[in-house]
Amino acid sequence: MDYEHYMAARDMSWRILLDENVQALPVQVSVLCRAMGISVRLYDGRKDSDGESTLLNGKPMILVNRNKPIPRQRFTAAHELGHILLGHVGIGELVNREPSPGDNPIEKEANVFASRLLAPACVLWGCGVQSTEDVMKLCDISRQAAAFRWARLQKLRGRKRFLTSPLERSVYQQFGPFIAEHKL
Repeated sequence: MDYEHYMAARDMSWRILLDENVQALPVQVSVLCRAMGISVRLYDGRKDSDGESTLLNGKPMILVNRNKPIPRQRFTAAHELGHILLGHVGIGELVNREPSPGDNPIEKEANVFASRLLAPACVLWGCGVQSTEDVMKLCDISRQAAAFRWARLQKLRGRKRFLTSPLERSVYQQFGPFIAEHKL
């Protein structure tokens, strides 16, 4: 995925956090979707399917496999929300499963959106997270998703790359009381 698409997905996650006035982790994805007029439904899916997004009578809907662990369901809902908001629904085959280096750019974009929505790096940095376990606990995401975010946080920390965007600074400010109460 090129940097332009990465930034679009990342910035969309920040805009949603701001527009919907999300101020605490873990982000309540289903509540967020409902507020945006997007239905989220559980279904009995195949083992290899985490979920999908679709349009039903012109309205967006997210389907999530109820047989997956709750943290995975949350990531799936956020991933599918990303597909909807980034305009991916109906433009190709969308596959929701564990990320893979060979994933198409659309899947990578949706993963960037979901991970930044559920675990915004500036908030994790502000809270002083020190491990994958800290990320899991604060964000209620799977170990694998938390490990990806922790690895990214370490790269950003080394480059002193926090609060460089006006959107990111606004997210950090909006989460200020949460950060103050959850310093690790």
